[in-house]
Amino acid sequence: MLRSFRLLPVVAATVFASLAPASLSAQAAGALPPAKDLIARYVAAIGGRDALMKHATMRSVGTFEMPAAGLKGDLNIVQTRDGRTAMTMNIPGMGEIAGGFDGTTAWSMNPMQGARVLDGKELEQMKEDAGFATMLRESAAIKSAETVEASEIAGVKCYKVKVTYLSGRTSFDCYAMDSGLLAGTLMVQESQMGTMEITNAMGEWKEFGGVKIPTRMRQQAMGQEQVMTVTTVTFDGADDAKALELPAAVKALKKP
Repeated sequence: MLRSFRLLPVVAATVFASLAPASLSAQAAGALPPAKDLIARYVAAIGGRDALMKHATMRSVGTFEMPAAGLKGDLNIVQTRDGRTAMTMNIPGMGEIAGGFDGTTAWSMNPMQGARVLDGKELEQMKEDAGFATMLRESAAIKSAETVEASEIAGVKCYKVKVTYLSGRTSFDCYAMDSGLLAGTLMVQESQMGTMEITNAMGEWKEFGGVKIPTRMRQQAMGQEQVMTVTTVTFDGADDAKALELPAAVKALKKP
């Protein structure tokens, strides 16, 4: 949940040295700070690389809602250091919506369409976004990171960093000028309905087990707003491994 777990959205990332949050303030009105410095500052602001990487799993529990549609339900996301993830949403009157990636198979499931195994660009994007290393922007799937402009997202002044993946896909991270924390992300999300542009604003950062996590995320996509609120974050839970298992309906769809 340090970055958007897309709906998934589901939730999800890289060079690193300690850099005091105040050290970039003098550059706010001048030259753009290098992306590697912004990323290093962000990692320091959330507690440092080791604070996250020492854990094998992270579970985020909270709520998901679409205010315009009057929908609200429980949200549960489990992510692992090595790149596996699983998300479930239980929405009254609709049922359970779920999705995940076990390191090889990416999948989604909902009451209207049943289970589906993802392939093509959807699978590729799940692989690129998986793991704690991607949250910290040190993943081997990332080709480059470049600061492109001073900008603003959800009223927060920030530096926009363009992240380019080996696949050619790009996304943008917006690092707050004052705190160094991630104020939001802009990305293209591959889905069964095609390509969607997503803007994800993050805020209300709180510390859980030595790691700062955004507990409020507002996601804009296809003219709709989705709000994710995190109430608790735990690490290395005894039940996390079970949550990551492929559902029987997904196993049945896998090719031999």
